[in-house]
Amino acid sequence: MKVEDKILLGEIKNRNRKVFEALFYEYYPHLTRYAEGFLFDKQACEDIVQNLFIYFWENTHRIDIQLSLKSYFYQSVKNRCLNYLRDIHVHDKHKILYLEALLNEDDSPGYVDLEIMTKVQEAIAQLPVQMGELFKQKYLFGRKVHEIAEINHISENTVKTQLKRAKDRMRKLLLENAALKFLL
Repeated sequence: MKVEDKILLGEIKNRNRKVFEALFYEYYPHLTRYAEGFLFDKQACEDIVQNLFIYFWENTHRIDIQLSLKSYFYQSVKNRCLNYLRDIHVHDKHKILYLEALLNEDDSPGYVDLEIMTKVQEAIAQLPVQMGELFKQKYLFGRKVHEIAEINHISENTVKTQLKRAKDRMRKLLLENAALKFLL
């Protein structure tokens, strides 16, 4: 490990908040952009990077960094992104991108497989009313979690929970259709 990194790590182990904050502000924007290459969900990426830094601050004395702080941060973000995808049962980011593209397409013939779009709309209709609305606001209208929370007068955590549940239900509903199995 480089001498500079050893010094920084020593300062953080000694609970120097100014050094920690400087490190956070230096790496945060780069790490969130890096995470977006895995998740394509800005809010989730920001949460992952923030949680990484919280973990880093709370567990610095237990972390064994071999190469450099930079490589530790990037590898940690990558692992956390892959864990996030695993936890929501996504094994191929292209499948989610395709589904989101279908949800965002207009209904003009030739651009959308109408059978698939119909099945997606039917699956959305089977969700509980509020959950379906939140799902549409996020994935059809492209709103951010905080916007959805404000519009619906609920907390951001409620929105996140409902969106995760909606994704899980949508996945189950769409898997019942053999034509959509290749998506999920």
